[in-house]
Amino acid sequence: MSDFLTGFKNFIKINFLPPHKMNWGYPVFIMSTGILISVLLKLGIERVLPFTPTSLAFCSLMVPFMALLALIVPSISLSSNNTDMTLNGIAGTFTGVGPLIMAFFSGVPLSLLYSSLHNLSAYLWLRMGNNMVFPAFMCYNQDPSLIAKILEFVTQNVIPSLGICLFFTGIMWSLFKDKNKYAGMIIIIILFAAYSLNVIDLPGTVVTGIWILLLRKKTDNIFAPFLALVAMKITEICFASILSQVDITTLQTYSDIPVTFFYSSIPAIFVAMILFSFFKVSLDDFERIYYSDLLGRESETSDENVERRTQPVIKGINLALIISVVNLVVVWILSVK
Repeated sequence: MSDFLTGFKNFIKINFLPPHKMNWGYPVFIMSTGILISVLLKLGIERVLPFTPTSLAFCSLMVPFMALLALIVPSISLSSNNTDMTLNGIAGTFTGVGPLIMAFFSGVPLSLLYSSLHNLSAYLWLRMGNNMVFPAFMCYNQDPSLIAKILEFVTQNVIPSLGICLFFTGIMWSLFKDKNKYAGMIIIIILFAAYSLNVIDLPGTVVTGIWILLLRKKTDNIFAPFLALVAMKITEICFASILSQVDITTLQTYSDIPVTFFYSSIPAIFVAMILFSFFKVSLDDFERIYYSDLLGRESETSDENVERRTQPVIKGINLALIISVVNLVVVWILSVK
């Protein structure tokens, strides 16, 4: 009996407790579990609370809760338990105000592209004969007051953006060495899209994930992606009269989408791509100048010179990662239904 208990404890320790060498599968396990708990909690309490699941009150509770449970708390906890992955380590280094300003203003084309892809994706989804699928957590705020707008901005954008940057561009990014960064970017983008629980906005989510990871790489700072995500929402609010997102709650067929959305969305994509190319060139120049050494010495910021207790890939069967995939599949099935 004692041998069985010892083996069981070792099994739990190896598969479900933080590994000695942190791999990217373990944070994913914590994230997927947090998402599953949040979705199940939403399904359990949405009939009990005195407001609808799409109301600002409900989303102001559930969206920050999921960000805290699935992203923020795991990031802080795992970085605190590992002396080689402190918050300063996953947050990167301060490379100056200039790249942060560029990152902030890059939220403008990011918003234009996201809104355009939202409109086109909704049209194509309905055009293929599908019924509209709503996000798992969707806020439908009809209150025009300033307090309601601020509450929506903080709970639906600022807090989730902080969690996204801490988890995806922070701890997940730090778990891939330079030689595995491209593979890491693909994995992180897939996980970022899975976290969104939003079928219609998957193309926009993927583009957003690519850009914030590019900002993380070029600036070596998680605050650059955070500022871009915040500016993205600010742009959406300020330019709603020029390029707005079609209200998916009013759509039954693709013919319900006014043609004016296409007149604004398609040109906005070209404008966004031009602006993105400008920011990309500027960030490339910054990275080259910042990391170049006029004296010819090797850069001290290279990840190859920093020894961390991380492993670039997961070897063998990882039960926590398998359960993570199952959790995400279950969550997406529940969300789509």
